[in-house]
Amino acid sequence: MKLNIPVILGSVRDSRKSIFPARLINKILLDSGHESVLVDFKELTLPFMFCDPPPASLNKKYPDANVQKWSTIAEAADAFVIVTPEYNHGYPAVLKNALDWLYKEFEYKAVGFAGVSSGITGGARAMEQLRPLMANFSMFAIRETVMFGPVQKAFNAEGLLIDESYNKKIGGFIASLVFAAEGMKKLREGRKERQ
Repeated sequence: MKLNIPVILGSVRDSRKSIFPARLINKILLDSGHESVLVDFKELTLPFMFCDPPPASLNKKYPDANVQKWSTIAEAADAFVIVTPEYNHGYPAVLKNALDWLYKEFEYKAVGFAGVSSGITGGARAMEQLRPLMANFSMFAIRETVMFGPVQKAFNAEGLLIDESYNKKIGGFIASLVFAAEGMKKLREGRKERQ
């Protein structure tokens, strides 16, 4: 089954290394025959969430053009890959802001996490903090993760993968995500039929 799986990049720092695994996972998804786009909030800049009533009440009609584009991408998705660095044992504010802008677009969809850090933890703490948010959206977060840490040993300065062991890790990660996404897609279709 061909799926639409955007890769969400959770950093806008100028020197970010998380762009390297995000680009790699996006390419592997495309090469596997899936539809995928790299969602980079450095290019698709979002304002801080300001609207009232909250986004869950807006019926996917937003007061900002870039938020509307983000909504369209998320609505069309069957699953997501979130690539997050770890800032102070947590995930970046730009990622939380992007998630806070939407709600219904995420319901009953699968999500997988790839963590990035300059240390050996590979973003593990940031990924674990994201799990409760996914449950709030009625998303299914797969157990498998990919931890790029230390990221400077996985990629060279030009962003090319130098640790080939990650190819197998990413392959298993994507296989699990696709399996979950297919199940969640059937669940969403069943819910629509009953409505």
